[in-house]
Amino acid sequence: MKKLTLIAVLIFSISSLKSQVIKEWGIGAEIAYNVPINELGFGIRSHLHLTDRVVLAPQFTYFPGFSNIKEFYLGANLHFNFTPEAKWGLYAIAGPHYNRWINWQSSTFSKAKLSNFTAELGGGIVKNSGCIRPFLEYRADSKWWESNLRLGVLVYFGDCSGRSNHICPAYTSL
Repeated sequence: MKKLTLIAVLIFSISSLKSQVIKEWGIGAEIAYNVPINELGFGIRSHLHLTDRVVLAPQFTYFPGFSNIKEFYLGANLHFNFTPEAKWGLYAIAGPHYNRWINWQSSTFSKAKLSNFTAELGGGIVKNSGCIRPFLEYRADSKWWESNLRLGVLVYFGDCSGRSNHICPAYTSL
C-alpha cells in the first residue's frame, strides 16, 4: 500500500508542476478493461500539454485480480493529437511502462515473471476543451500483446470558469 501511495503522490506532484514547458494540465481517473484476460482495472493519470498537439500522460493502473491477473502498470505515454482545434481530439499513443505482475507464480505462461517492461501503442479520443474532459482509448502492449480499453474523465481546473478567452480585460480595452 505504501508503494501505491508513493506512486499516486508522484503522479499528482508531476501534474501540479506549472512551468513554461507545461501549457495546460488535467488530472483524472479511468476504468480499464483488459480484453484477452477479461480483467477490470482502475487507474489515475494526468495530461500535461507540452504543445497543442503533444501531451505527456503519466499514469498508474491497478488490476486487483477480480478474474485472475493481479498486477499494476506504471508509465507515461506521449499522445499526438491530430485534431486539437476540433471539439473532440483524435490521438495516437506510444510509451514505456513497468508492469508488476503480483500473482505471476500461479501462471503456467513461460514468460511470466514479477517485473516486466513493455511499450504501449494505441489511439484514443478526448474532449479538447472545458473543465471536464472524457476520453476513450484502445491500447495494446508489446510484451503480452494484450489489448485494453480505457474510459475515463480528466478535470482541468483552470478551464472551469466557462470562459474560453483567458486574456486580462485591462489590456484589451485600450
